[in-house]
Amino acid sequence: MRTSTTTLAWITDLHLDAATSWARRKFYKALEASPAEAFVLTGDISTARLLPLHLREIAAAAGKRPVYFVLGNHDFYGSSFARVDRMVSGICANHENLIHLDGSQVIDLGHDTALVGHRGWCDGRTGWGEKSLAKNPDFFAIEDFKKLDRRRAFQLLRALGLQSAEKLRNRLPYSLTCYNRVIVATHFPPALQAARFRGKPCDWLRQPFFCNMAIGGMLFRMSHQFPRQEILVLCGHTHSAVTAPITSNLMIRSAASRPGFPNSGETISLNRREEPVP
Repeated sequence: MRTSTTTLAWITDLHLDAATSWARRKFYKALEASPAEAFVLTGDISTARLLPLHLREIAAAAGKRPVYFVLGNHDFYGSSFARVDRMVSGICANHENLIHLDGSQVIDLGHDTALVGHRGWCDGRTGWGEKSLAKNPDFFAIEDFKKLDRRRAFQLLRALGLQSAEKLRNRLPYSLTCYNRVIVATHFPPALQAARFRGKPCDWLRQPFFCNMAIGGMLFRMSHQFPRQEILVLCGHTHSAVTAPITSNLMIRSAASRPGFPNSGETISLNRREEPVP
């Protein structure tokens, strides 16, 4: 898929379900006035019941500009993976500027930059793993987890993490061969260096629910296989602003957000490169 984009607005963790109608209107006005030529949303847009409405409102506020997005864990709350994915597919079919990044696309943004994305998922492999005593709200809010005991819930976490890594692995070698810079949009941080809980590094109890090591390991290997290419990961989930250089050509960034107070995000110039790691 080919577009021509100079400025890309990155927005994450909107949680529009928690925002008042006044806060949403303010956000949509900011979206309309944004100088960005395209938008990328890295998950937790809303909850399942309100997600259709909020996606349509975002599409309208963006005008004809493309809105690339991945889903976060909160977007499935109150429903199942299959139902939400079907619903989102139907909405995107009726709104040309809404593009759900499901791992199958390579978006040509121009300026020798490609965009790929997949929601990713925490894979439960970090910290104390299955032994963690921390409660994961996903286990109670997403139907696919509610019917599982803890052991099988962690098995599903691992499967989701591996699936997301495989989806991206199928597109990254081509992307990194054809482009000098690839932006990867995902929801869960793919490395502990970018994972935060309430602004601080995650402790071992919460780490299993804040990181996708399957994607992180795959990206680390890709960065060494393509040392001349730049990989920039844009993620969310943590509500904290973090810039984490992993290798000389792999950077992971998460952005600050505050549920109930959606903002129009950060504008990224595709003419400017990320500063190299010393």
